[in-house]
Formats: sequence, structure tokens, C-alpha cells
Amino acid sequence: MRFMREDDERLIAVGDELARLLVEQGLTADGSVLDVGSGYGRLALGILHSLDFQGPYLGFDILPRHVAWCAQTITPAFPTMRFAHLDIRNERYNPAGMLDPATVGFPAPSARTGFCALFSVFTHLHRPVVERYLHEIHRVLEPGGTAVTTWFLFDAARLPTITSSAATYPMVHVLDEVSRYADADDPLQAIAYDEAAVRGWAVAARLEVVSIDHGTWAGEPGRTFQDLVILRRAVGDVEVEPMPPGPSLAMRARAAARHGRTRLGDAWRRLRRGVGRRVRAVTGRRAG
Repeated sequence: MRFMREDDERLIAVGDELARLLVEQGLTADGSVLDVGSGYGRLALGILHSLDFQGPYLGFDILPRHVAWCAQTITPAFPTMRFAHLDIRNERYNPAGMLDPATVGFPAPSARTGFCALFSVFTHLHRPVVERYLHEIHRVLEPGGTAVTTWFLFDAARLPTITSSAATYPMVHVLDEVSRYADADDPLQAIAYDEAAVRGWAVAARLEVVSIDHGTWAGEPGRTFQDLVILRRAVGDVEVEPMPPGPSLAMRARAAARHGRTRLGDAWRRLRRGVGRRVRAVTGRRAG
């Protein structure tokens, strides 16, 4: 279930690193977090482990097995940490998904979230979905709220680097004037966007681009693997947009729990019996 065959130590190390990126932007133990593409809980475990996080956290993902593990393993020990499954269509990870990614709404209220995290999400989305997600980030962030996001970016000066064999994902294929990808047969394995275009999409979504730091994926020096883009909703932007219609968070959470019980059966029940021990062992702390 884990990416890159991570063991527990690597899982926590990656989680701590992701948490650090939010802490650098001002996340505190009583902050609020929306984790878009929460996977199997790396950021959730990271903020629990490194920050003693007590605030509200909601993670959602298109992969039901990952969401089910988090909902039945982390939430019982830390009730403020919630997880939901959204059946969003993605041609690589969820091709049969029922929800249109270009119109979907995040399962969070408007203007109530302090921090929004999207780690390795925009690197697997086509442009219309990218633009939709940026608008949803703006909707859910409170005035002054921050989004910590990662991308693969390019411009004319960087083009020789990101297309060279030294890049982890050489972006040699052209989709359109602002989009490039690495694998001819699987565009959403890794997709890169023109940096100026990303800035423009952010502005169109009424988000400020606070900073862009290039990562190491293209063979350049950096402190993160993917390119780190910090976005912010302006303090004076106080409009509360309506939440898009859709199934309630409670319904999605119950569906996630049902999927976990159905798919994993006896093995899942054995894991649940040891949930307190497992979470405490991974996070190094006891639930409050």
C-alpha cells in the first residue's frame, strides 16, 4: 500500500519533512489543515509526530484503500484527524471514477481552512483540473490562509535541464504550449507546467504566489524533490463562496470505512485490534 516501499522509519521521516514545510509557513499545533491527496497519512503522521498537532485536520484522496487505513487506524486514536474518500476520475490512478475532476469541490467549508497541502498532486493532473483545484484552494482557505504545493515547473531557461537525461523525469514530450510530460504512454505519471502559466492560473484563482523554490528533480540543487510553490489568499479577501454541491463528508467517511472492512476482512480486523499500539509506535505519542 505504501509508495516506494517505505518502511516505518522512512514513512515518518517523509512525514516530518512535509510537516516542516507547513511549520515554516506558520502552522501551529492548533492550526487547521486540509490535505488534498492525503494518501496513507504521511503528512498526518508527520504533524502528529513533529508538532504534537491538536487542531482539525481533514485529508481526502481518490484511493479508497489508503483512506480506509487512515480512517480506521489514525482517527480512532486522534479524533480530530479525519479522512474522506472522493471518487474523482484520474486517467492514471482512478480511470473509472464517478466524479468529474474539472468540476469537483473539495469536501471542506468555505473560508475556514488555515493551511492547504497538495504534495505531488499537481504533478498528476491535466490543466483544467489544475485550474479547478486552484479555485477550490482559494474557496476553502480563510483570509490570509496558505497553500503549500509541489509541482514540476519549466521556463525557457530551464528547458535544457528538465529535458536532459539528468532529470528524474525528462519532460521530452509536448502536450501543448504550457504542458510537457515524461512518459509517452502515461502522461500523468509526471506532468510539468510552464511557470508563468502557473502564476497566471493562481492569479486568476485570486491567490498570491508567495514564493517558488525549484527542487532537485531536474538535477539542480534544492531542498525539496519537486518544485515548492507557496500560495496565499489575501488577508483582505473576505468573500465566502458557496460550497459546491455533493455528498456530505460524513457519507464519504462512512463509505471509506465500509470499503476498508469489505476489502481487507479478517486482516483488517486484526490490524484494528492493535490500532492504539500501532499509532503510538509510529507517532511516538499517546492520543489525548
